[in-house]
Amino acid sequence: MLEQLIVKDFALSTKNTLDFNSGMTCITGETGAGKSLTVDALSLLLGARADANMVRTGASKAELNAVFSIDKNEQAQSFLKSHDLVSDDGSLMLRRVIGSDGKSKAYINDTPCTLAWLKEIGAMLVAIHGQHASIKLIDKSNQLKLVDDFGKLNNKVKAVDEAFNAYNVSRRKLQELADEQQQGASNYKNLKFELDALNKLDLKEGDYEQISLDYDSLQHQSQAQDAVALALGVLENEEHNIIDIISARISDLSRVSVYAKDSIDPIVEDLSKAAEHLDLARDALNDLTLKANPELVEELSEKLSKCHEFARRFDVQPKELYKVRERLEKELEHFMSLKEQIAGLTVDVKKLRDAYEAKCSELSELRAAAAKRMSSEVSLKIKELAMKDGVFIVKVVRDENCRPRLGGRDDVEFLFSANLGESPKELGAVASGGELSRLALAIEVLTSSANSTPTLIFDEVDTGISGRTASSVGNLLRQLGQSVQVITVTHLPQVAASANQQFLVNKVEDNGNVHSLVIKLDMDGRVEEISRMMGGNVVTEATRQSAHALLKQSGN
Repeated sequence: MLEQLIVKDFALSTKNTLDFNSGMTCITGETGAGKSLTVDALSLLLGARADANMVRTGASKAELNAVFSIDKNEQAQSFLKSHDLVSDDGSLMLRRVIGSDGKSKAYINDTPCTLAWLKEIGAMLVAIHGQHASIKLIDKSNQLKLVDDFGKLNNKVKAVDEAFNAYNVSRRKLQELADEQQQGASNYKNLKFELDALNKLDLKEGDYEQISLDYDSLQHQSQAQDAVALALGVLENEEHNIIDIISARISDLSRVSVYAKDSIDPIVEDLSKAAEHLDLARDALNDLTLKANPELVEELSEKLSKCHEFARRFDVQPKELYKVRERLEKELEHFMSLKEQIAGLTVDVKKLRDAYEAKCSELSELRAAAAKRMSSEVSLKIKELAMKDGVFIVKVVRDENCRPRLGGRDDVEFLFSANLGESPKELGAVASGGELSRLALAIEVLTSSANSTPTLIFDEVDTGISGRTASSVGNLLRQLGQSVQVITVTHLPQVAASANQQFLVNKVEDNGNVHSLVIKLDMDGRVEEISRMMGGNVVTEATRQSAHALLKQSGN
């Protein structure tokens, strides 16, 4: 439960410390004094957004601290352990610092944390019921949640939502595959045509470069053939080949070498060597086979033209056509696999849909049972709130035709009749403002009891209630305080008198500055404050006696 709240430089508060007990606590004060200080501070400590206007004028920052005892709160203890936030004494302190620039910092047990963490653990500690509960009561989207809260069905709703999300993800994937298959079918022929053409070309990595080299080589082969023929002509011509000419000259020189042996012999030797080398060259040229292949040149030329044509078609370099072929093969393979994928996923989607429907059916049965109990208990509870002939009915309708959705297949409608003999009708159409307030309070008390949140805060939920009904409200909240901690901000003396303890919020002027001061009242102080509330700020001996009697009647 909440043990202590310290508020410093927040709104009109300079510094206030509130020490809370178990049971029912009420906070009272004149209009504008700052009675909602506690609610606003706790809202921030539970993760609400901060605003620079929340910092007291002239202060650099506002500081809020709340201390909770959690020795019986296993959920909160588990959260602290899992986030390594356990304190030495086992208590829990939430802290929030708001700068005048609007920036804020949050702490759990003096360890910095995110607002998400505050919200998560805050939901395990405190439930705040605001004065707009009666407006939420006629909102059909909120009515279903109230039934689920009453029936403790939120885990079942979560299971339905998880089943829906799993089904919906697979259903969307199935639809995407079906769309892809339909789109691919229209493109299949073209894809197949292009791939067949590339398969005929049969290019692999490096093939284009080799074809280009071969083509260039063949293009220059005829020139090489002409050069060989010319060379052989010089060496093999029957009349004027150079080898025979050199051989004849060697013979001539040999005959006359006897006249100049020393001079001619070396020349003869060199010419003989030259003739020998030329003879070897002739043999080598004869062994060299160079034949023109115009058919191959034409084939390679056609293949190169095809490469350039496909390269322009696919907007790539010719040497990258093998990549295009690989891509088209993968696309075709993927398209062909879609049928099998769709068949498998269709089975999965059906299983997930069946699982969703099974959980929806289970939830519908539980909601119907919860609605029956809620109708009975709320109808009994509003009789305590001066509506002896009131009838409240929770109508749950299962929609078999709607598409799968979050929250299941159920729609809820609250029906109400205030008078005997009148059939219950839609709540928003027949209930007055006061009746709505009492119904909202009864439902919130019942749902709060069902969910067992350790601390419940009611912020002026008794608006529109007065007289004998106000006493019933006070008794109701006091009874609730026997099982959970109840803190209520109220303007009704009957409700205040029912509380086990009472805080008074006053607006005090000090050196030209106004600030809110919160004090815990003793019995005499309670008599004075409840007298003020009863007499409209006019306190008399008669109102004091009435206040004392009201406190005594409430068990104080």
